Amino acid sequence: MKPRIGLTATFLAALLAPGVAGAEGLEGRLTVAFQGGTESMLAGDVLKGAQGSLIGKPVTIESKSYRDVYAPDLRLQGLLGYGIGERTEIISRFTWYEAEGTGLEVGTSDGNPVFAFFEPYEEVGFEVGLRFYISAAGRLKSYIAPVVGARLLNEVLVSFSVPDAGSAILNVPFNEESTVPVFGLDLGFTFDLGSHLFVGVDTGLRYQTAPSQFDELDDLSSIDDSDGRWTAPVVASIGVRF
Repeated sequence: MKPRIGLTATFLAALLAPGVAGAEGLEGRLTVAFQGGTESMLAGDVLKGAQGSLIGKPVTIESKSYRDVYAPDLRLQGLLGYGIGERTEIISRFTWYEAEGTGLEVGTSDGNPVFAFFEPYEEVGFEVGLRFYISAAGRLKSYIAPVVGARLLNEVLVSFSVPDAGSAILNVPFNEESTVPVFGLDLGFTFDLGSHLFVGVDTGLRYQTAPSQFDELDDLSSIDDSDGRWTAPVVASIGVRF
């Protein structure tokens, strides 16, 4: 909790701070940046609760969120921008993110615990946005930016196990390979180290719609009716402006 409070305070300070005089504005300048960091899962269920049968036994499955299944992992991004005004910039961003699935208890079958093991989640995405800079004439440049885009998600398989009963069902098709829209808002700042080189921090919110489902298990067809996913990416940036 303390690191998040500190990060929030840093962003507020950057957004409210006046720019340092003497640096160029953005109009007509090209930006190229590399971004690396992670993201937090905020909301959305990947597994939906249901009752039915599994491996020939009655089973009750509980809902599990993306946060339950996937821990934060490495996010990498590449960004191109072009200044169309002194305080306005069009950006495009290529993104990649992968998170390892975890094994967790998801329900019961005849009183025995049922475990699910999810394969890794991977996405490749593209976003465009319009950055509005609150301060842009100085070395410290703070901004807010609405963004839209799309993400290609990998196919996900899941295995179910009832260890106490000595039974399992492996590699059940869960989510199809899908292309989904993504919407969000960036909030961040950059700091010029010279006339071209800069560093920065970028965060915000993202919402992406749910992937397509396989509905592979007839008696539990609703368990893969995933929700859309809310996330908060946090990345550090290093880049150049020409």
